[in-house]
Amino acid sequence: MEQEEVAQKNLIQIIKRFREDPVLYLKECLKIQEFGTGQLIPFELNEVQLILHKMMGRQLEKDGHVRMIVLKARRFGISTYVQGRYFHHTAMNRNRNTHICTHSKAATSVMFGMTKLMEQHLPIEVKPAMKYSGKQELVWDSDSGGLNSSYSLSTVGGREVRGAKVDFLHCSEVASWGEGGEDYLLGLLNCVVQQFQTEAVIESTASGVGGVFHDMYWDAATGDSGWEAVFFPWYIFSYYKKPFKDEEERERFADSLGNDPRYGGEEESNLLGVTTEYDIGDEEPLTFKVGLEELHWRRECIRTQCQHDLTKYHQEYPSTAREAFVSTGRGVFDRERLNAMSIHAQKISREQPPSLFHIPVNAWVDGNRKEKYVLEQAEDGDLQVWERPIANKEYRVGVDVSEGLEIGRDTDWSVAVVMDVGSYQEVATLRCKIDPDLLAWQLFAIGKWYNWANILCERNNHGLVTLKFLSDVHLYPNIYSEKILDERSSRTARKLGFHTTAKSKPLIIDYLKELIREGEIRINSPVLVDELQTFVNLPNGKMEAQHGSKDDCVMALAIAAFGCKMFPATPPRPPNLRFGKPDLKLFNPTQI
Repeated sequence: MEQEEVAQKNLIQIIKRFREDPVLYLKECLKIQEFGTGQLIPFELNEVQLILHKMMGRQLEKDGHVRMIVLKARRFGISTYVQGRYFHHTAMNRNRNTHICTHSKAATSVMFGMTKLMEQHLPIEVKPAMKYSGKQELVWDSDSGGLNSSYSLSTVGGREVRGAKVDFLHCSEVASWGEGGEDYLLGLLNCVVQQFQTEAVIESTASGVGGVFHDMYWDAATGDSGWEAVFFPWYIFSYYKKPFKDEEERERFADSLGNDPRYGGEEESNLLGVTTEYDIGDEEPLTFKVGLEELHWRRECIRTQCQHDLTKYHQEYPSTAREAFVSTGRGVFDRERLNAMSIHAQKISREQPPSLFHIPVNAWVDGNRKEKYVLEQAEDGDLQVWERPIANKEYRVGVDVSEGLEIGRDTDWSVAVVMDVGSYQEVATLRCKIDPDLLAWQLFAIGKWYNWANILCERNNHGLVTLKFLSDVHLYPNIYSEKILDERSSRTARKLGFHTTAKSKPLIIDYLKELIREGEIRINSPVLVDELQTFVNLPNGKMEAQHGSKDDCVMALAIAAFGCKMFPATPPRPPNLRFGKPDLKLFNPTQI
């Protein structure tokens, strides 16, 4: 009798440990099919599953519930992990309801088969009494102290689940839910109450620009929702690498990087050394780096899995979140060029980060009322500088002006892009939220520093205020102007600034498209490339930022490029005697 009591107590302790430690439960109690071989093995978390497990646990502790949206590459085992996690929650606790919804009947069948496999191979000591097992549902018995829990699956657009109580919700491949998917998702999400240890996970590979998954992901990524976004690039998965036969093959491969356009050309070589980190609460973040073995696997995948179609590869195995979404979207600019530019910009940010400057406004020289135009190096400065002004070089500054008032998260930015006329390189970018009249002060300082650069400021809306202050108050000598025909008097007059209209916008955007397509422009700002990737053709024929994105940097860049085209570099000339040389204070190392 005593032995039975001891055994019972030990069993209770084991069950308690399994309930408190889901990773242990998965390893000791659940069986899954091994990646590649299909053999039944204990469920041990891979690196990607472990990261997600730690992130979900951290959010659960902080918020009292989990709301996670996952963008991923193929075959990471995200769905398998979420199924195992929710199986543990449901099969080890009373009165818990799990629901999983997939994008197709075939996927639902496969996932329920995985669930049945887990249930069938449970150790007898932790196997709850079953009340009902159907095609898409497991119900554990409620009699004699049973669990009274259920685990069900459905296909989007299938049976109605609205109004049901759901504690753990998993929505799989949401980007492929199709027409009516958004309403179905809304109904499912409203079955899950806030807090009370409930969990909801939305996961998918991308499927172009737009749609509920795309919008929800970027809302979460920008902090504009109650969800936490996580992106898993292809190269963090240990299976996605291909070893070399010998050192000679490795050297040949290294020498060939970037030479074959079928594998992305420069995009391939720029990927070498790319890293990403995940802070999972340990002492050191987990770091993953692209090496030659990963790129070796990438080539094989492009060749055999994607039929040399880089667009397909980017969608299925993205390196960045933007790459995943825009690869099949309605982007205005060349996708492959933008992917290469994105990798280049990230590499520059890591290896040669820009200097940051603050431009004070309403600053005056002590003792008199003369304006003071200076730049001060600051860690939180709004002006990013990749290349400081070089004597005798000419620069153009394209400016897109916002209203300046920071109301909520959706206000636009005022942006000024400084471009080298000779090389078409972005050398500096100002991105800030400031009143239009004060922006003029900052533009004066930037233009003066860059050899009295020609400033092309958009005169639409609030740009008129900036132009007036730049010209009449600060007396900047080199402002772009346009010759306008007065229809009443038939006379021409000059108006300061660039006027963006239904006719002029396509002209400057088309020229920017040409520069990007031909590889004749160099962008250093990841934010600017990000906006280029989300600048799309809308069904109404307009070209602008997709829902949830901005295009202020795009317009400033397009205007700067237009300025370089219309006003190419001229031979050196003496400085304007009225305004003198640039203030030497600008070149004081303590200020720049």
